[in-house]
Amino acid sequence: MKERSFYSNLFFSLGLNLLVKPVSIFAIDAAVQNIVGQQYGIYFAFFNLSLIISIVFDFGVNNFSTRLSAQNLPEAKKLFSTILGLRFLLMLSYLAGIGLLKVFITLSWTEYRLILLLGLNQFLIANISFFRSYFAGLQRFRIDAFLSILDRLLLILSMGYIIYVYPDGFKLVDIESYSIFQFMCYALSFIAAGSLAIYYTRPKLEWPRLSSILPVLKKAFPFALLIVLMTLYTRVDALLLLHFSRYNGQQEAAYYAQAYRLIDALYMFAMVFAGLLFPMFSKLIKERPSAIEPLVKQASRLLLGSSIAFIVFSLLRGGLLMDQIYTNTYVDSGSILFLLSIAFFGMASNLIYGSLLTANGSLGVLNRISFIGVIVNICLNLILFPKVHSIGAALIAAGVAALTQILVALTQAIYCKRLFGLPLIDRHFYRYPLLAFALVFWFVIVDWTPIGYVYGDWILLVDVSVSIFLLFAFKFIDIKELISLVQTRSKTQ
Repeated sequence: MKERSFYSNLFFSLGLNLLVKPVSIFAIDAAVQNIVGQQYGIYFAFFNLSLIISIVFDFGVNNFSTRLSAQNLPEAKKLFSTILGLRFLLMLSYLAGIGLLKVFITLSWTEYRLILLLGLNQFLIANISFFRSYFAGLQRFRIDAFLSILDRLLLILSMGYIIYVYPDGFKLVDIESYSIFQFMCYALSFIAAGSLAIYYTRPKLEWPRLSSILPVLKKAFPFALLIVLMTLYTRVDALLLLHFSRYNGQQEAAYYAQAYRLIDALYMFAMVFAGLLFPMFSKLIKERPSAIEPLVKQASRLLLGSSIAFIVFSLLRGGLLMDQIYTNTYVDSGSILFLLSIAFFGMASNLIYGSLLTANGSLGVLNRISFIGVIVNICLNLILFPKVHSIGAALIAAGVAALTQILVALTQAIYCKRLFGLPLIDRHFYRYPLLAFALVFWFVIVDWTPIGYVYGDWILLVDVSVSIFLLFAFKFIDIKELISLVQTRSKTQ
């Protein structure tokens, strides 16, 4: 597999995502959060709960089917109907569980409808991801990239009209109406993804039999357990904030959500890498293991280099950025973003080495590492939250998230490097501290010279532009390869 193939598909995917997802995050999601205020804390907590529950709809099937599509496409086609039928059966189980939830737990009708809507959204997302897994397995990354932004594009058009065009449309916006619009956008994307998957794969459509479902569940269970554990140590903090903070849990969760949604935005772009890496690793492990090391180095330069730049930016500009985006922040909002940027570095590393270990089938190791992450995250949050007698639990949650993600990332990276005989320290490691030093030097110049006054309100955009320039200058992104991609279409192998 040529290195150019990785960059070509990555360049196209990032281009689409850069056009659509920032608009969705900053023009739609941030606007909704500013309109509904601290109610967004409830939405964010239940959204994270829906992510945890979403394992019911996925059960590890996406990773299983992507790996199978990359290594044995005919077998993957045979399981198409079985997996799709299984998902609908799981959806019925979820609806029954929601009915029981209302009986045994006291919830307002608004909260109940919100859980139902967000759960159905996750069902649609899981199925869209399942359909996309076939395109990833086929290495039709451009179709996969289009489907990855379709729901966001529809949300921008619909919610954007309500918020910015329709007279007094902001009065119609609340967390429930926002969830309804999301549901409609996901439903349309589900129809489009399913139709394209059937057209390109031509699977044998038949009613699934129980005898064929059980083997799939058995094979997918390790993937399912991994997703549960990873989602828990990544997403449970918002729920803990809502229910165990001694101050206003709803407000704390809202402050935490402000910073975390920016991390989510970056994670969407990082997931573009993972979507490319996983099927590539699956093929290389089977066909050309010697080509794994160059691909790991490429992905590390791109992901980890960008993460370092974001950490420095968050440390020195985090508070200003938060104030520019949100109308209701507090003094530690920038510090929360900085700590979560460190967590993002760990998450980015996990996307690389976790994808490689998953493609290799090393799920037992990944599950044990993730279980440690769950224990560390939950225990530290429950121990430290009661010690905060006023506002500040969100800052604690961010610090715990950073510690958890870095611990998991180091463990995965060290194990992975030993397993595949990769060097523990890349010979170009010196670029990372040089990048950090160059960025700090730039920010110091801006703060201590008239440059900051010259650019005024545009200084954040200038800072981002300089950060991107330095990523190119230190060859975390190789500009020569990117230019050659524009001139020559590489063949996907």
